[in-house]
Amino acid sequence: MPSMKLLDRYLAREMVVPFLIGQAAVVLMLTGTVLYNNADTFLSYSIPAAGIARIAFYFMPYLVGLTMPVATAIAISLAVSRLCRDSEITVFRAAGISLKRSFRAAFAVGVALSLAAFAFGEYVVPWTTAQYERTMAELSRQVRFLVPKEGQVVQSADRRYTVYVGRMQVSGERTAFYDVTFLVRMPDNPLPTVIHAGRADYNDGRWTLSDARIHAYEDQGDREVFSRAARMKLDFRLPQQMFNMIYLQLPLYSASSAVSFRDLGARVAMQRRAGYVNPQDLLDLHFKLSVPLSCLVFAIVCPPLAMRFARAGGFMGVLLSIILVFVYWNTLLAAKIIGSRYPDALPPLVAGWGQNVIFTSIGIWFLWKNE
Repeated sequence: MPSMKLLDRYLAREMVVPFLIGQAAVVLMLTGTVLYNNADTFLSYSIPAAGIARIAFYFMPYLVGLTMPVATAIAISLAVSRLCRDSEITVFRAAGISLKRSFRAAFAVGVALSLAAFAFGEYVVPWTTAQYERTMAELSRQVRFLVPKEGQVVQSADRRYTVYVGRMQVSGERTAFYDVTFLVRMPDNPLPTVIHAGRADYNDGRWTLSDARIHAYEDQGDREVFSRAARMKLDFRLPQQMFNMIYLQLPLYSASSAVSFRDLGARVAMQRRAGYVNPQDLLDLHFKLSVPLSCLVFAIVCPPLAMRFARAGGFMGVLLSIILVFVYWNTLLAAKIIGSRYPDALPPLVAGWGQNVIFTSIGIWFLWKNE
């Protein structure tokens, strides 16, 4: 058995350098694409070089988490292609080692990278995405001729607060909102309390409403209780995107990246207790798991396919991984779009996991045929 462990270490070492090079190349390419596509925006708003560097720095972890499955496909395809061209796989099989056993190291690497991708997306990406949104809001405040969008509606993560803002004036960290209407849902009352104020001052999640008019409803809406307050305070932190007046073209960017799997799961659980689950939240929750797990999916589907095309040359490893990733991501995007717009036709569970099931089945079938 020591020789078998030596085989696993040998295969794993073959994947390290291609993985690191593939990860770095894809991330740098996408970062350069983001900067190039938004060069006119940076110049138009006179964004300083330090601000552009902060944007790239905080957005890069999102790209790292997004492209980790791509690097996995590149690493495994190149490693298996090289072993096949040098007839090392043939030697393994002549020694009585099955393909499943030969590729066990690739499967183990896929599991490890899936766990790493999930942990990275759970603990690193939400924080860096929040810093990216904060940076964009700060840069927006520095551009004096920009005017915040009027008539915005935002909702808290727990769905307790929904606020409509007619217009707002931003001054540093403080913001003055005008024509503000709150819908506040109390745990003991299914009907929301409506609060309207002509002006509300906001500073880091703390609201101060001036001359608030409060409409509470009781007896299933048959009785209205009206009251007024000269000053009323609320705690409700607005998302940084609301203050972002500079809009960039970003590849595959999703607002759910700023929310961890744990927080999103808690939100869905709260919605289930309330009797209604937002299909978009449920879809995002499934993708929080299925996308990191695609590292394992590529670890299953790439080795048998790389074996079939290895004799065509070393470039086939790269070409194969590019084709697989292209088909997988377009399938994923199509499922995400259809699942978001038509959740009844394509349930979130199917949209989130369908492409993983299909590609895993293809990999297992080709492995069985090669065996």
